[in-house]
Amino acid sequence: MNIGVILNRVFRINNNPLFEYINQQKDAFDKCYLIIPKETFEEKGTDKKANYYYGTLEKFLHKLKEHHIEPYVIDYSELGMFCTEHDIKEIVMAGDIMSYHQERYDIRHLKQAFKNHDIPVITINVNHYFKPSNTMNQQGQPYKVFTSFYKAHRSKLRQHSSYQYHLSDIANKCSQSQQTITNDYHHDGQSEDQALNNWKDYLNHSIQNYKKDREYLPEVLTSQLSIVLAYGLIDIKQIITDLLEGYEENENNYESFIREVMFREFYYVLMAQYPHIAHEAFNEKYRTIQWSYNKEEFNRWCEGKTGFPIIDAAMNELNETGFMHNRMRMVVSQFLTKDLFIDWAWGEDYFRKKLIDYDAASNVHGWQWSASTGTDAVPYFRMFNPTRQSERFDKDALYIKKYIPIFDNVPAKFLHHPFQHQTQLVKKGIQLGKDYPEPIVDHKVAREHVMTIFKNI
Repeated sequence: MNIGVILNRVFRINNNPLFEYINQQKDAFDKCYLIIPKETFEEKGTDKKANYYYGTLEKFLHKLKEHHIEPYVIDYSELGMFCTEHDIKEIVMAGDIMSYHQERYDIRHLKQAFKNHDIPVITINVNHYFKPSNTMNQQGQPYKVFTSFYKAHRSKLRQHSSYQYHLSDIANKCSQSQQTITNDYHHDGQSEDQALNNWKDYLNHSIQNYKKDREYLPEVLTSQLSIVLAYGLIDIKQIITDLLEGYEENENNYESFIREVMFREFYYVLMAQYPHIAHEAFNEKYRTIQWSYNKEEFNRWCEGKTGFPIIDAAMNELNETGFMHNRMRMVVSQFLTKDLFIDWAWGEDYFRKKLIDYDAASNVHGWQWSASTGTDAVPYFRMFNPTRQSERFDKDALYIKKYIPIFDNVPAKFLHHPFQHQTQLVKKGIQLGKDYPEPIVDHKVAREHVMTIFKNI
């Protein structure tokens, strides 16, 4: 019997449960075909995300070739035919792969596709720590409040030993594709070795300041683990093990970091149990909200032209780098859904196209949190004031100036609410409405509108 093993978004050679499966079952099959169904990025504006994906994939393929392992890289549409041509009778794949770009790439759609070809699928937990079925409450339902989920499952985190397979054994059981590897993306993406080195460096030097540094905007002082996990570069069990091993060095900061990892698990479990919330409000009573669908205002938000420097700086960061600071993800999503009252799904889809660390579960729930339509979401009356957020988290306007260079020589005190300091800006050669946009909305008026809409539902 021949089997196929899907490796997409599991771009690592160490602590890879799929390799461990091959090692354990190597006497039960004749030949193994390692398959990477390559993602495509055809939509406008996805260039940076595409380059990062292809660069990371290319580095993974080169690393595998060093160990005489050559997967087959094919299109998703060719999976069925490929299995037929190579007499593949069984598929093994990660059962916890959510959508990282197109929804058709996630586990639900892939399982159905293989079912249509009468090919059974074995799923293995690969990129998440918990299996959703093992996280239910006493009523057999998913936890819908993070604090309850956290309290119920924090004690279940354990240290784990590394898998003990040998890559030479994997190579001996796998068919070699003999495909040519190009170097078009060698400057893009990240390798497993880079990810591991960065993670170790973060644990050795930066995690001790996690609670303080996590809100600092001008520089990236966080671990950027979201990118690593989105491409499966480090095993989540290894990450948990490392955190538990170093825990006593600084319990306060380590625990705060663990909470964030648990948030990712919480959102994954909910998405796995309620996949429909990718497209509609989790809270049923908010599914009838009459959102604004003002394309002009939405485009100004996308392009960083709202007239609120902190918002525009964050959108510029996203458009220029494919990344956005987590604090600013909350701020800009609240601005879109509350100040502009535009459907959260529009913003979520824009992030999908742009974020190199995009994860459907975390992103959808993050947006629904901001829109007050999700589980355990921010109450609608807790609405971020963008000016206050700017003053609090970018007091010296270093983040604003980094991504809006026109303000380089303007004192920070004039940049949190430039509309109130037009005279001073003119003296610096900046005219609102000409050199920089006037505010797209009056926050006070927008807040009153939001309060009225939600109160009447």
